[in-house]
Amino acid sequence: MIRAGRSPRQHRTGMVPVYALPGTPMITAMESWDKKTILHKTGSALGRGILLILVLPLLPALVLGYPLMPTLAMIASSLIIESTAAPVGIALGLSPLFVLYVLICTEAGIFLCLYDIFDTIGHTSAPVARFLEKSRQYGHGSATIERYGILGLIPCEIIIGVYANAPLTWVLGWREDHALVLTIIGYLPMLVITIWMSIGLLQLNLPGLVHP
Repeated sequence: MIRAGRSPRQHRTGMVPVYALPGTPMITAMESWDKKTILHKTGSALGRGILLILVLPLLPALVLGYPLMPTLAMIASSLIIESTAAPVGIALGLSPLFVLYVLICTEAGIFLCLYDIFDTIGHTSAPVARFLEKSRQYGHGSATIERYGILGLIPCEIIIGVYANAPLTWVLGWREDHALVLTIIGYLPMLVITIWMSIGLLQLNLPGLVHP
């Protein structure tokens, strides 16, 4: 028999249990938020994004004496081209370790901010909530998703990037923190390879490059 009570996970995410046929996995629909909750969640999304994308990268830049304009240029590039923003930082004289740190921060910030935005939309738009319910029904009925599950975020990050991982995590109802860790695991190899290749290009003494 299915109990009517909610699990702690359902209370934390604001999800309402929706049951399909007996024996099938549970899916969830979204509760509607009031205006106060919407403002709070929107502010939280922006706050987490600003903290990870700007504050955490710029604080060590100020403390360690890295130039701010190259750091900001690399951050801006990473919002569009993700790990391939590493050559921007390396070419502008930033150290490889600092580039690694900054781009990990921005990738995490993009993921969390996108997840919060999608979550807010899902709680305020009835059509989006219906789409979410249907998507989770489809996801739980897919043999591939059931087999590989959240681990599929690693190759998804490598092939497509964070702009696919964040909405995919939200749509399929995976835990945000677990999904973030797997996203960074998929991101790190690409980032390290890109930094290594950028350093190699610097050694060719190409004109216009600033050597650290």
